[in-house]
This record gives sequence, structure tokens and C-alpha cells, in this order.
Amino acid sequence: MRGSEEAAMTETSATRTPRSAQPARRRETVQSGPPETLGFHLKRAEQALIARKAGAVRALDLTEPQCKVLGYLADGSAKSCTQLSREALVTSQTMTGIVKNLESKGLVERHASPDHSRVMLVSLTDAGAERAAAASDLSRRVETRLRQAMTDEDYTRLIRLLGRVAEVTSDLALDD
Repeated sequence: MRGSEEAAMTETSATRTPRSAQPARRRETVQSGPPETLGFHLKRAEQALIARKAGAVRALDLTEPQCKVLGYLADGSAKSCTQLSREALVTSQTMTGIVKNLESKGLVERHASPDHSRVMLVSLTDAGAERAAAASDLSRRVETRLRQAMTDEDYTRLIRLLGRVAEVTSDLALDD
């Protein structure tokens, strides 16, 4: 278990206790540069949104990374851990840990690929599909409330500007 999954667990004597079973504590925001940089503000907003979604899905006994995986499988297609790790932008080892935890909860199952005997595919169980739908609903509610906290004009401008940042960043010349 590594990365986000490991962060969701804490050691207590000889056993591990899920963070969801422990009292909530405020997360510290990791700076990605001085407070006046765009990177800092983007990271701060991302962390706030993810923390709020993680808090919402805690009631489902899920971590935010687990919800992402359930979401990637929600269309009914089976995927390998490698495919899932690429979609989630995490290492294969991290994804393997996430999938093992979901499997132990009865939310996903692994089975051999019909095309490649050495590749294991991951798919949702019926319980996993139900939990994925519930998590998606909670995530959608967080985003709806965020949108309602802004004017329509501000929200539209924010989406447009974030899209523009994504478009122009890869083409920026660095040889000035």
C-alpha cells in the first residue's frame, strides 16, 4: 500500500485503523511555490476541493482515490491495474494497493483477461457499482454547492480561464 492509500491509514499498535474511523483533523495545505504564484493558487484550490469530496465519501467507507477507481470502472468496462494507474496518474504499485483494498471490501473483482492470460482485469461487483453511484452523487453535490457559492458569471469565467491555462501551458516558450 503506497501513496494516497497509505496516507489514508495510520498505525495504532499492531493494527491499522482507517482514517475514516478516527477524529477528523484539519489537513495542512502543501505549498507549490510562493503564495503569489499561479501554481500555489491552483494547488490550494485543488486540495480544498479534493479534501471536501474526501470528507463527503468518508461516510461510504471510501477514500477519494478509491472513489476515482470506482468511477473509472463505473461504465462497466474491465481494466487492468496498469490502465487504471495511467488514468489516475499514480504508480502501478499504488493502484495495486487501492485495488486490493477495494477487493477486500467486495467492491471490485479481478479476473484473467480473455486476450492476455497474464493480465488481470478489474471490474466492479454489484456492491461496487452501487457504491460508485453513491460516491458519484456525493461528488456531484460538492461540485454543485461550489458552483452555487459563486455567481454564474464568476463560475463561467473560472472554467474558461482554467481551460485557457491548460491550453497554453504546454506551448509556453522557455528560452526567453
